[in-house]
Amino acid sequence: MKRPSVVFEMPDLTIPGEVVSEAEMDFFCEYGFLVKKRFLDPDKLEAALDRIWAHLLAKVPVKPGTSWALSRDDKQTWKDPDWAEMPPHPADGPFQGRQPIEHMRRIVKLHDLGNENYILDLLPNDPGVREVAETILSRDLRAVTRVRGVYLVFPSEPLSEGKLEDQGRFLGPHTDQVCQQLNACGYLEDVNPRNGGFTVYPGSHKRMFREHRYEANWSPLGSFRDTLKEVAETIEPYEIVAEKGSVVFWHGRTVHSVGIHLGADIRWALFADFTQDQPVLTDDEHKDVNQYEWFKDAKLFRSDELAGDDMWRGWRLGR
Repeated sequence: MKRPSVVFEMPDLTIPGEVVSEAEMDFFCEYGFLVKKRFLDPDKLEAALDRIWAHLLAKVPVKPGTSWALSRDDKQTWKDPDWAEMPPHPADGPFQGRQPIEHMRRIVKLHDLGNENYILDLLPNDPGVREVAETILSRDLRAVTRVRGVYLVFPSEPLSEGKLEDQGRFLGPHTDQVCQQLNACGYLEDVNPRNGGFTVYPGSHKRMFREHRYEANWSPLGSFRDTLKEVAETIEPYEIVAEKGSVVFWHGRTVHSVGIHLGADIRWALFADFTQDQPVLTDDEHKDVNQYEWFKDAKLFRSDELAGDDMWRGWRLGR
């Protein structure tokens, strides 16, 4: 049986005293991602988790009349949550295109937490995280004023590895729109094998970079969809397992997906975007070109370079 993904744990390529070692940088360039293990401040993380849990319990509505109630202390309540029906996404206004809180069966996305200071301090504005981003991408990064939010994947009835083939449909390989350079995914709890770990298609960034007219702005060529399909069919995806507080940095053109979840835990992840500090379009201009995604702090560059032979032309890469 062909496995839809393989469990991947980042090898230790760190060198004491170095922000990003040469081996880590080579790994990032080759595979399109890098994992820094147990990287977030543990005290800030614990305090943030308490606040996120309280927000989740207070703000995400359950189905009227249901006997189900979510409890942080009872893992049995984590399985197959019974949320209320989610309203349609707003057609206009500041939240056009995306509800501030998405709740869709086993998936919850708390976009509304994205501009909270404790969330920003935990991941994108943490000095260690930002130093890695500056070392890989640029010393001149755009100030981060919001993140995408906290994304949760809830468990269902635990399944065996024998059910993996059926679970392959859970994967949704894609790349993100608007402006994509360097992104980060912080694990807020341990992510064990087959518990929804962030999943990447290693090396896909090199192919998908050439499927855009511009280096960073969303600008897919006519062959984009066929190449994405080919990547999904020919590259074996890595499901990233790592301890609480680990951070996955990935190139913005890397194909990725939510991971297969066969286990009993909630997958907690926090997503952020880093871009170089360049002039960007206004919100109205983003709406005019159908690229308004209010929950991301990655905005289209007003002027972007054409994609050429050197995909790392504008990246620092430790230099």
